[in-house]
Amino acid sequence: MAPTRARSRPRLQNPQDFLNGFLHREQQNRVSKGPKPLTVAQHAVLRKQLEGVRFLKPAWADETKINVARILRKWKYYCDKIRSRPWEDLLEQADRTTAMDFLYHMCDTYRISSWGTSWEYYRQYKQLYASFNGRYIDTNDNKETLKWHDATLVPLFGLRPPNIDGKAVLNSDGLLALLAFNIAYDTGTFATERQRLNLAGIYQILGYTGARPGELVDNETRKPLDGSYEDLFGTKRSNGSHDDDDQVSDEDSQLLEDILSRETTGRGRPKALCYEDIRLMVVRHPETGLDVFAMAVKFIHHKGEDNKPKPTIFWFTMTRRLIFNFINTIISLAIVDQAFAAPSLTTARQVFQVKNLSGAKCTHLRWKKEWLKRPIFRRFHGSQVSEDEALQYHKLRDDLKRQSLDMGEEEPIVPRAFRRGNANAMNGKAPDAVRDQALRHDPRWATFNNAYINENVEYDTQNAFLDEPTEDKLINLFTHIGMTRDPRAQRRMVPKDVWENLPPDPEIEALKQRREVLKGGQYRYKGKPKEEEIRDLTDKIRVMEAKRVKAVEEQYREYWFYNRSTWDIERQAAGDEEPMEHLVPIVDLQIPERADLAQILLNQPEMPSYEEMKELCVQACETMAVLCHRRETPRRARIQDRAQIQAKTTGDQTFPLLMLKTQCPRCIGDGRLSYEERTFTYSRPAVMNDHFDRTHVKEIKELEQDKLIFCEHPVCMEKGVKLDNLDRFRNHVQTVHGVWLRPENRLGGRSRAQRFA
Repeated sequence: MAPTRARSRPRLQNPQDFLNGFLHREQQNRVSKGPKPLTVAQHAVLRKQLEGVRFLKPAWADETKINVARILRKWKYYCDKIRSRPWEDLLEQADRTTAMDFLYHMCDTYRISSWGTSWEYYRQYKQLYASFNGRYIDTNDNKETLKWHDATLVPLFGLRPPNIDGKAVLNSDGLLALLAFNIAYDTGTFATERQRLNLAGIYQILGYTGARPGELVDNETRKPLDGSYEDLFGTKRSNGSHDDDDQVSDEDSQLLEDILSRETTGRGRPKALCYEDIRLMVVRHPETGLDVFAMAVKFIHHKGEDNKPKPTIFWFTMTRRLIFNFINTIISLAIVDQAFAAPSLTTARQVFQVKNLSGAKCTHLRWKKEWLKRPIFRRFHGSQVSEDEALQYHKLRDDLKRQSLDMGEEEPIVPRAFRRGNANAMNGKAPDAVRDQALRHDPRWATFNNAYINENVEYDTQNAFLDEPTEDKLINLFTHIGMTRDPRAQRRMVPKDVWENLPPDPEIEALKQRREVLKGGQYRYKGKPKEEEIRDLTDKIRVMEAKRVKAVEEQYREYWFYNRSTWDIERQAAGDEEPMEHLVPIVDLQIPERADLAQILLNQPEMPSYEEMKELCVQACETMAVLCHRRETPRRARIQDRAQIQAKTTGDQTFPLLMLKTQCPRCIGDGRLSYEERTFTYSRPAVMNDHFDRTHVKEIKELEQDKLIFCEHPVCMEKGVKLDNLDRFRNHVQTVHGVWLRPENRLGGRSRAQRFA
C-alpha cells in the first residue's frame, strides 16, 4: 500500500487575537438581553391593566409612522386655515363629512395629479384617525367617502389613473449608452471623480438586480420638524382606563406603560449597501479550472423589510465586456478605502494575483472589521468623502436625470426604469417564482403583472400570425427606452433667439418694481425692517425666474422632440442631409486618468483571452483607483494664456509665490486638478472672490473649528504654514501671495456668491 501523507493542522498566525474575540463574545453571552422577569404579583397587575386596554397601536414600520406624521402636518394646516379649531378636538370628533371635506382640501391645495396619490392620502388619514382615537373609521362611512372620491373629486380635479403616462423600461443597450456617457462624454462636474465611479457602480447593480435605490443608498424619509411625529409616537399610549390604580403600588402602576414604551434595537448601520453585504472571493471554475473572481451581494433593506423581511442574495461573475464589470468597480472602491483585511492588498495587481492554495476551491477576500458597517456609496461634504453617511437618493436621482438628458434621451431616465428592465428581462427566461424572488414580490399578489410588466408587447405578433420570420431584435428596440435618443439633444438646448424674444413675466416685473420703490426710499412699515423685505423680494424674484427658466427648457425640449422628425424630413427633401460623422461624439476630457479609463472600457478587444482580460481588469482598476482622488472643475470657455509672475523668494518656477490677483489661492494647491485649472486666471478679482466664497469658504470654516487651516500653495505646503482662522488666512494670502480676498460682511449681509449659491 502506497504511503499517504498526513494532513497538517492549520496554524494560527496570531492565537491571542482569536482568544480575545472568543472571550469578548463569551462575556456578551453572559449578559441578559431581555427585561427583568416579572413576579407573580406583577403578572396579576399586568392582567388587570390589560383588561382595560381598548386599543393598542399597530406595529407600524418607521416609514409608515413618518407618513402618518406628515399627514398630521397637513391636518394641522387644514384645522388652522379652514376650520379654525384645535387639531386634537377636531380629530377626536371627526366624522364622514369632515373626512370628505379634508379630502377635497387636499386635492384643492396640493399638486395632486393621480387619483392613486389622493386615495393614498386618505388611507394615511385613516391611520392617523385610528392612531389618535383608538378606533377605526366606520366601514359604511369609508365606503361613502370612496364614492365621493371616485364620482366627484376625480372628474372635478381631472385626476388621471396611475401609470397612464407609460412605463420606461431600460435594456442592456440603454445601460451601455448611459455608462459610456458617464465615463467618456459627460461634461458635468463632481466634488471628486469618485462620485462618477459611484454612479457607474449604482447603474450597474441597478440594471443587473432590479434593486430599488433604497437598497443601495440612503432613501429614508425624514421626520417632520414641526413636532408631528412626537405628538403621535412620542409615547405608546394604550388607550385604556385604570380605575383601580390606587390599589397597586406606584411601581406596578406604570408596568404596562413601561412595557409599551420600550424602543426597538437600532440597526447599528446605515440603511444602505454596506461592505458586510458583499462577499468577494476567488473561486476555481468547475470547467476550466481557472481561478476567477465572483461576488455575492445581499439585499436586506427592501420595501416592507420591517414586517416581512425577505433577504435576497445575488451572485456576480466577471463579464465579457469590461464596462459592465461590477466586480471591478467594487475592487477599485475598496482599494481607495483601504478596506481589505489583508495588508498586502493595496493595489489592483496584488488583488488580481490572489489564487486558491492547497486544494481550496474558494478564497474569500475579507474586509476590515471597522469597514463592515460602512456604506460603499457614500456622500461628500465639499470635496471630502464621508465615512459613515450613505449617498442620498436625491443626489442619485438628480445626477441620473441630468446625465440622461445630456446624452439625448427624450425623457429623463428614473431609477425605476432599471427595475422594470431587469424584471422584464427575467420574465419568460426564468420561472415566475425566481422572478418574484429577485424582485422581492409576494407571488400571491401578482405584483409583476399589475405594475412591472412592459406595456409594450415584446413579441412580433404580426409575423407570427403570417408565419414569417420574427423580427425579435427590431421589436426589442421598439419596446425599450432609448429608441428616441438623439445625440443632438442636450439638457439645456434652448436657442439664443428664444431667450432674446421671450417677453417678461408680469408677476416678476411687478415684484421688481416694488423692490425698486423700496430701494428708492418710499417704505411703509409692515412688521419687518426694510432691508429684510428687500432681501425677501429678491429671493422670491430669483425663485420665480428659476422656475420660469426651467419651464421654458422643459417645454422647448418637448417641442423640439415633437418636431425634430418633421424638420429632418424637410431637410432631406431640400437635399440638406447632415453627414453621420458629425454625430459621432468625441472624447475630450480634462483628466488624463479618466481619458485612459474611457480608452480601456470603450476600445476593448472583441474576443480577449483569459490573460488579456485579466490584464485589462488590472489596468481598469488601477486607473479607477487613481481617478477617485481626482477632481474636475466646470469647463472653461478657454484657458487664458497669461505669463506667470517670477517668484520672489524661491526657485520654484511652476507655481510662483507671488500670484496674479485673479488666481484662486486655494485651487493652486489642489493636486487633483490639472495644471491649467490650478493656474487658471479669472476675468476680474470679483469673479475670483465669488468662486472662492462659493467653493472654499464653507470647507475652511469647518477646518477653522480645529485650527487646522493650511495654506495649500505648493511653496507654503513645503514650509507647513498653518493658520488659526479664516481672517488670518486672508491676511496671509494678501501679504505673501498678493491676492486680495473679500472679507466677510460683519453686519449679517451676504455676498453675491452666497446669495446666488
